[in-house]
Amino acid sequence: MPELVVAALPNTCLASLGAVLDAHALLSALYESNHALSDYSRMATQVRIATLDGGPVTLAGGRTLASDGSLASATEPRLVYLPAFEPADPQAPGAAAEDRGLLDWLRGRTAAGGVIAAAGAGVWPLARAGVLAAGPACVEPRLAPAFRRTFPRIELDLVRPHSPAGPVMTCGRLGFERDFVARVFDQAVSPGVGAWLRMNWGGSGDMAAPALADPLVAQAQLWIRERFTDSFRIQDLAASLSVSHQTLIRRFRQVAGTTPRDYAQRLRIQAAQMMLRDTTRTVGEIAALVGYSDVPTFRAVFRVQVGQAPAAFRSMARAPNGK
Repeated sequence: MPELVVAALPNTCLASLGAVLDAHALLSALYESNHALSDYSRMATQVRIATLDGGPVTLAGGRTLASDGSLASATEPRLVYLPAFEPADPQAPGAAAEDRGLLDWLRGRTAAGGVIAAAGAGVWPLARAGVLAAGPACVEPRLAPAFRRTFPRIELDLVRPHSPAGPVMTCGRLGFERDFVARVFDQAVSPGVGAWLRMNWGGSGDMAAPALADPLVAQAQLWIRERFTDSFRIQDLAASLSVSHQTLIRRFRQVAGTTPRDYAQRLRIQAAQMMLRDTTRTVGEIAALVGYSDVPTFRAVFRVQVGQAPAAFRSMARAPNGK
């Protein structure tokens, strides 16, 4: 079962750790609300909280939280997330962030592929392990002097709240961490889930989902996400929102750049991609689960949207480093 590992260091910020746990719980709820995919969320991924020694997580403020084991027990995570922690001194983030076992483990995870993300002081171990390359890295402004002094070759970005999508992602503004986690899930889990998380959480500033500019479209997208594997009529969606079919299509296209029907089709293909990657179900079974009664039609739509056949996508997604 693919794992999403939260690598918690001493004095971890609960809100930072919780952002990942909440995102995974919301994602599970998304699939459990859809009867066709109700077992997928339970079997596809699990979140594992790991510490250096497998002991409890010490949270900022002194409370503790049970962990699920040591970092060494997490061998093939799809995502490694280092939440923010409160350093005793912003000029010296502490011995835990320099732990040789942690740094070696991070280097191993980088070589194995997957996504590595960190927030706040959690970015420090990534820099020390050498996985940030030359940057740019988004760091908390209060940590910038220590970063510049210790890692002069790493370019820092103190303007953007977090870095663009990629295999290594960093967040320097904890007020934007939910937006960051949504983007990390887009990269590590499947494209599209981040937009759903942002719609449920509410966006922050420029990071807000475009649909939030029109509450009608946001409601329409949520309605579709709850039913996208079923056969439904756009007229039913319009009626549930108390607008005409034409008004719904026009406003949806203005905000989302597509039609409700095409939006549902995109969600179906994204769900199919996750199942092709994470399960042993046949292409025919997956086609039926995501709402296609005709397998050739599913294959054709998949090829148009993804650029390759379902079987080819499965082979590539399961290859080491996705190659």
